Amino acid sequence: GKTVTSIGHQAFKSCTSLTRITIPDSVTSIESEAFGVCSSLTSITIPDNVTSIGRFAFFWCDGLTNITIPEGVTSIGESALMGCNRLTNITIGDSVTSIGSSAFAGCGKLNTVTFHGDAPRAGNYTFINSSPTIYRKPEAKGWGDTWAGRPVKLISEKP
Repeated sequence: GKTVTSIGHQAFKSCTSLTRITIPDSVTSIESEAFGVCSSLTSITIPDNVTSIGRFAFFWCDGLTNITIPEGVTSIGESALMGCNRLTNITIGDSVTSIGSSAFAGCGKLNTVTFHGDAPRAGNYTFINSSPTIYRKPEAKGWGDTWAGRPVKLISEKP
């Protein structure tokens, strides 16, 4: 049988009745706009083999309340989670080294972003119209008091 290794450009774009999806372990990339405007998607499981999340991959996914970016991912594309206006929590695995411009823009309910690794490179406007607190591990490197304009605290300080 064929093995799916990539969720292609616009693969599920505007599938407004899609409510949950588990991506198979064989997938290594989620391409641009793959799940854009999947407004009923409430649950997504991204496997550890995924290394990149493309531009606008999950933009305007109004149903998502939280998402975990697994340990294998190294880059999160521009506007990847833009406009996910019910998203409250994001957990980001320790391999992410770059986050694109406006990645989490317009996520008005976002209050917690937890990073498991060192501080990644941030694009412009990462959190425009979003105002979360960032939480990090004490041993992680490159963090200051703020990141992309948002306050940074230790995971142990989470309410």
